[in-house]
Amino acid sequence: MKNTIPMIVAVVLAAAAVFSVSRMIKPKDDGGEKTMVEVVAAAKPIPVNAEISDSMIKKRVVDVASLPAKAISYNQKNRVIGQKVTRAIAEGDYVVLDDVVGRGRTLSELVGEGEWAVPVTFADASLVQFIEPGVEIAILGTFTVKKVIPKMDGTERPDEVKEEATSVVFPCVRILDIGHGDGIRRDESGRRSGTIVVSLTPRQATTLVAAQRTMDLYPALRRPDDTGSLKRRDVGVVTDKTFENLRSGLETVVLPDGGTKE
Repeated sequence: MKNTIPMIVAVVLAAAAVFSVSRMIKPKDDGGEKTMVEVVAAAKPIPVNAEISDSMIKKRVVDVASLPAKAISYNQKNRVIGQKVTRAIAEGDYVVLDDVVGRGRTLSELVGEGEWAVPVTFADASLVQFIEPGVEIAILGTFTVKKVIPKMDGTERPDEVKEEATSVVFPCVRILDIGHGDGIRRDESGRRSGTIVVSLTPRQATTLVAAQRTMDLYPALRRPDDTGSLKRRDVGVVTDKTFENLRSGLETVVLPDGGTKE
């Protein structure tokens, strides 16, 4: 019995030591969940110059942190079907934008049935460099509204006041092309131009042409397959009153005479 107790103590101490060491060498977990995405991969070996068919590609689910540059979202697989590959792709390997080339098709062949292709130029081109053909964006517009304020007695000419407003013009628009006219390749030299081609119904296309004459337009990048905020009225409108209301109920800050040191 006397020999058993020291042995038990030794085992407990050894287990504690192993646990402590394992805690020390275990990689730190930041507690965040991995973001998994679905991309296009080769379902079988694809030889160079082969024309990609639907049976040649498959869905591959990977951590977004390990994605290669220009990986193609699986919901945009139609961008590569019918295209020829520029290299041999092994089974399971990613199919990226640089792996395919256009087959001489024109931009008009990419336009959806019952839609028109319309160019749109944005007032701020910062986001355009992150946009690729096939993605969806919202288009916002800032414009001037004229208000007529009549005089109280009605004897004088009414005052005319201009007010700026910002609202959603189109909540969901598909990017058709940026640069080369094949719906795949981007014209890197034109990144800062702020001009892209979108696909819209004839009524929407007409509205967009008119909007570019009266509004400053801005893009907003949407998440793939996002079904939220698909109605323009859901977002509302931002006016001068929006910023006036920011002050409502807030105490005015008084700056001290001195700096941070007394």
